[in-house]
Amino acid sequence: MPGSLRLHPSRVLALGAHPDDVELGCGGSLSRLAKYGAEVHSAVFTRCEDETPDDPDLRFRECEAAAVTLGLKRVRVFEFPNRQLPEHRLEVMIEMEKLQAAVQPDLVFIPFLEDPHQDHETVARAAIRAFRRRETILEFEILRYGSHTFTPSLFVDIGASIDTKVAALRQYKSQFARRAYFDEESFRSLARTRGAQSGYDYAEGFVIYKMFW
Repeated sequence: MPGSLRLHPSRVLALGAHPDDVELGCGGSLSRLAKYGAEVHSAVFTRCEDETPDDPDLRFRECEAAAVTLGLKRVRVFEFPNRQLPEHRLEVMIEMEKLQAAVQPDLVFIPFLEDPHQDHETVARAAIRAFRRRETILEFEILRYGSHTFTPSLFVDIGASIDTKVAALRQYKSQFARRAYFDEESFRSLARTRGAQSGYDYAEGFVIYKMFW
């Protein structure tokens, strides 16, 4: 009922610039929420086709497989050009407004607002303009970009879902050979660090942009 206390959100939307952003930043939390019965959606704004020219749909397929692993209800992948999202900020925001109407989320995960990657920042800033209803908005960290300045104000226990998060990230086979930070040890080490900071075995950290409880 409207205005009632909800300990667990019923509809969740995770927003990422690129395939693998939401899995890196909040995959453990998404899996946990799905297991609690929440309807969990994600949206990604570029397919990163330029990164795999021999197989332009590879990152899209990896993203879909990761979504199935996490138990997401639906993943949407838009076709804005990789590394050029700032030039399409208005169009990105329009798509977010459509997502708001379709999903009606009470919890939205977005990239860290101070993330130096231009695509991550664009998605984050478009989201805080688009989602101006009574949605809780949590900013997540993406390993490598922004982690050096990221100080969580909320921790989520992912001890029961860390293996699911890693399994989802394993779907991104194209990234393991390309990026030094993209390996299982890094995934678990960051979750263990956030856990040590919060008293859990494994955790994900978030910055609260706004919260309704």
